[in-house]
Amino acid sequence: MPSPSTPSDGFTGLGHHVRRTIALAAPVMAARAGLVIMFSVNAVFCGWQGKETLAAFGAAAVPQATLLVVGVGLLIGTIIKTAQADGAGRFADCGRALRCGLTIAAGTGLLWLLISWPAEQWLRWLGQPEATIVEGGAALRILSYSLPGILMFTACSFFLEGINRPWPGVAIALGGNLVNLALNWVFVPGNLGAPEMGAAGSALATAIARWIMLAAAFAYIVNMRERDKYAAMPIFSFDPEVLRQLLRLGIPLAFAIGTETGCFNFMIVMAGWLGTVELATMYAAINFTSFVYMLTLGLSTAASVRVGNAIGRQSAIDMRRAGWVATGLECIVMGLLAAFTVALAPSIAGLYSQDAGVLALLTAALILTALLFIADGLQGVLMGALRGAADTLFPTIVYIVSFAIVGIPMGYVLGYRLEMGVPALIWSLIAALSVATLGLGWRFHVIGRKPEGLWR
Repeated sequence: MPSPSTPSDGFTGLGHHVRRTIALAAPVMAARAGLVIMFSVNAVFCGWQGKETLAAFGAAAVPQATLLVVGVGLLIGTIIKTAQADGAGRFADCGRALRCGLTIAAGTGLLWLLISWPAEQWLRWLGQPEATIVEGGAALRILSYSLPGILMFTACSFFLEGINRPWPGVAIALGGNLVNLALNWVFVPGNLGAPEMGAAGSALATAIARWIMLAAAFAYIVNMRERDKYAAMPIFSFDPEVLRQLLRLGIPLAFAIGTETGCFNFMIVMAGWLGTVELATMYAAINFTSFVYMLTLGLSTAASVRVGNAIGRQSAIDMRRAGWVATGLECIVMGLLAAFTVALAPSIAGLYSQDAGVLALLTAALILTALLFIADGLQGVLMGALRGAADTLFPTIVYIVSFAIVGIPMGYVLGYRLEMGVPALIWSLIAALSVATLGLGWRFHVIGRKPEGLWR
């Protein structure tokens, strides 16, 4: 077995890491972006129906997205254990991670469905505008039916990415988006004889698309050429040891990511306290930011897999280079996207709404989110690198400080109490993300200097 400081394959130069990171990140970016494009399509179709419909869907998306992201966080142990096992040549362990990941996904999805059932009451508890309660509640309830499906699809995607097979997820996500787009056209305005369903129709389109994506992922894994090598079958397993390992990694990360997402979504909730125009604007701005962040998740996942593979080979040099190369690439990508957003802000805003009040406020908000992209992207990739090193506790503490202690109180005071509105809410997010970036960057620097990181 090579020593921790010995290059694992003779190709540890920076150029090699750049090429390998891009090769893995590009399809993962496409797959992750595909998941959020669904909500972008939903927002556009609902926005064309009017600011009330867009606000209703935004109100429904807040609790649903929070539960979904927490569920995804619980599953991150699947990709970590798969990547580490694949790097170490323990291929059967990859299949064990998949089966236990599916068990966690199904159980979590069913729990989230039950929690979401009193949908209208949730929106009232969150203080959303009364005009959004009925339509938004119907959309939330419909979306909840698809939570088990999208979480099980995510477990399958994490398994495939962990064994460096990301392209099937891209193809499936593309197909799911085409289904979602077509069904939005049918259900939201009421085409082909369907009733005009508004936000509820958009939710129904996404729910159907999610279950189709799961069926496609199952079919691919069952029929893939290396199924037996990886002991990969999309069935449930209750292996206590593997479940314990996955949850030990996933629970802190779910809490950390849930804190981040909760902060973002609470900004939307506070915008709802200010009025329907502010709610529609803030949801559209965060929706666009989430789309951009899916590109970050590509590099974040690549960092997790590359760091995890290096740990499986016990190569400290590769571990450090994998993390910092992904971080450098993220700076370039987010810088370009920030410039693109500033230049095209009015056009992007016009895709979401034609309401004069929403257009003006959203254009200004999108220009400000260009700064948010950079801080959000950097902290996302650094979190991915730490996930690959199976370092979960410290990032959780960083996220609590950044989002629960800095972001939410700052947004509440400036955005709501002092009535500085949507711009102040976005500045609060920028401040929280900047604190997270500094904390996570320092942490990866510290563990990268140790001979074997934290993998023992």
